[in-house]
Amino acid sequence: MKVAVGSTNPLKIRAVKNVMKKIYGDVEVIPLKVPSKVSHTPLTDEECVEGAINRAKAAIEKTNADLGIGLEGGVIKRAGRYFVTGWCAVVDKEGEVALGYSGGVELPKKVVRAVLEGKELGDVMDEFVGIHNVKRKMGAIGILTNGLSNRRKATEEVIAYAMAKKLRPELYR
Repeated sequence: MKVAVGSTNPLKIRAVKNVMKKIYGDVEVIPLKVPSKVSHTPLTDEECVEGAINRAKAAIEKTNADLGIGLEGGVIKRAGRYFVTGWCAVVDKEGEVALGYSGGVELPKKVVRAVLEGKELGDVMDEFVGIHNVKRKMGAIGILTNGLSNRRKATEEVIAYAMAKKLRPELYR
């Protein structure tokens, strides 16, 4: 089984390997830098989905892998507050798309202000906590939950959600 991932972020690659190994056993994971074709910090679910699908399709097209996976995070307004959340798209060779999204963690107001001014969430979090490259480590989720959860765990969860159609196809027919 070959799985192409539209990312070179080691945290995302590790999350894909962990989930795919549980499902398929021996898996070759191919990381690729591909464009999302959306803004650096999407502000709607629709934009997150578009970015995740774009990454998954580009990954599978460039490698002819069995599956392409795209992961896209965003800052989404729900119930009058802003949350960091993530989406996963899984695309197979037939072009079928499966989606999953993670729960959200409420963001502090000063982080939201900076993101709405056009800054990338990862950069804002770096400044906010004084740690370099938070997005490749515990992520905003790890910082905000004080380590109770982290970006890798959340990414594994969203991948598992997106894989539901592959794991139980009979339920989606």
